[in-house]
Amino acid sequence: MSVVARQSIKYSLIGYFSTFIGILSTVFLYPNDLEFAGKLQFVFQTAMLILPVVALGIMHANVRFFPKMSADNQQQQLFKFSIVFIIGNFFIGVAILLLATLVFPQIKKMDFWEYSQYILPMALLLALIQLCSKYISIKKRIVVPNIFENVFPKLGMVAAFVFFVFYGYSEENSMLYYMAFFVLALAGMLIYLNRLEKVSKKINFSFLRKEGFGRELMVYSFYTFLGSMGSVVALNIDTYMIGEMLTFEEVSIYNTSLNLVRMITVPALGVYTISAPIIAGYISENNMADLKSLHHKTSFYLFVIGTVLFGLVAVGMDDLFAMMKNGDQLAKGLPVVYIMGFAFLFDLATGFNGYIISNSKYYKFNNTTTVALAILTVTTNLIFLFWFKMGIVGVSMATAISLTTYNLIKIIFNYKKFGVHPFSMKYVYVLAVLAVVLVTGYFLPDTPNKFVTLCYKPAVAFVIFAVANYVLKIISIKEVMPKSLFK
Repeated sequence: MSVVARQSIKYSLIGYFSTFIGILSTVFLYPNDLEFAGKLQFVFQTAMLILPVVALGIMHANVRFFPKMSADNQQQQLFKFSIVFIIGNFFIGVAILLLATLVFPQIKKMDFWEYSQYILPMALLLALIQLCSKYISIKKRIVVPNIFENVFPKLGMVAAFVFFVFYGYSEENSMLYYMAFFVLALAGMLIYLNRLEKVSKKINFSFLRKEGFGRELMVYSFYTFLGSMGSVVALNIDTYMIGEMLTFEEVSIYNTSLNLVRMITVPALGVYTISAPIIAGYISENNMADLKSLHHKTSFYLFVIGTVLFGLVAVGMDDLFAMMKNGDQLAKGLPVVYIMGFAFLFDLATGFNGYIISNSKYYKFNNTTTVALAILTVTTNLIFLFWFKMGIVGVSMATAISLTTYNLIKIIFNYKKFGVHPFSMKYVYVLAVLAVVLVTGYFLPDTPNKFVTLCYKPAVAFVIFAVANYVLKIISIKEVMPKSLFK
């Protein structure tokens, strides 16, 4: 576990820098114009929603088949084919959409269509950026790609917002500046890849005909697409449905709370990215003992870190909203913090369940079940929005139910097929400490200065976590920090 943790620490730092940008803009910028902030978020999340349709799982195939392709020195040819495939599939999708508008003209009345000139190119750029990121991650280089993949979009959103609100740029020009950051991110990714591994100009797709590999590649990519589509729908349909069925202002309110609590998942991104090739190796070698050990440790450590972060966020949210512009409106999203916070915690607790399945011979199960997840997510969102009329709170409940259900299915499947699961009694100790933190935070008195209150409540919460870890010996700090710090 210590090797994976040390390798992912830089990735996590970049992730937190990206999150820090998001938090600063959420607190100090976006409340100045909740509607335009909601439009920017709607464009990005909708592009993320249709990204799997553009890529059709081909990016994951570069990781899955890298050992096989590198044996024949064909890994670059697969990468180049993936680029051609994504671009070709994008234009096919655009053509289908245009035909659909002739059959169903009401599509043109949707917010999606109004902003499609930004959403569609952004989806293509995101697909190519993620393809490069997956390919580079095989070489255990994840820090620089993380900058292009996660930091640049946030910087672009901030720039577009500043141009529109403070410099009086038109909405169209501001959106174009936003798009420019994705173009720069893709260019930077390609330049970095070429520095790591000189990309040849030769193009030869004959490997597709070798031993029926082309069919194997397409089958794997299609089933991975189903899996990606389901999980992407579960995580991004909320913003789209709020934008289409409620208001862009409520999009901003919802995402403000969601972004603040989503920071608890940042450490997982680095761990999962580094662990994916290791998991594939363990499964190919049928090394279940090491797989089980890695699964237990990563899941528990991520759960502990996530719990601490969630506790700090939860005890300070009321005071943070009270200090923000339009804080009374943003406070409507406070229930979202708790609902999605616990859903994210359970997601962290289950670890890399999906990676185990997708890198095994059972990958079809992982991918097809997410189709049911997508249907469940859309259905529950519609129920909470139209039947119960619960607004953004209902959307968060629908998303949490879908995400939790999906994780439960993966836990059961992995236990039956591989005999692995992430849980132990220590999880109960951590939850008990979290309960103490939340109750203590609720009864802590406010000070006359809201900023002082905002600082001291999370500080008290952190002390409680630290003391509990020392007494209960929940995790060893030395195992998750670089060894050089303890020399």
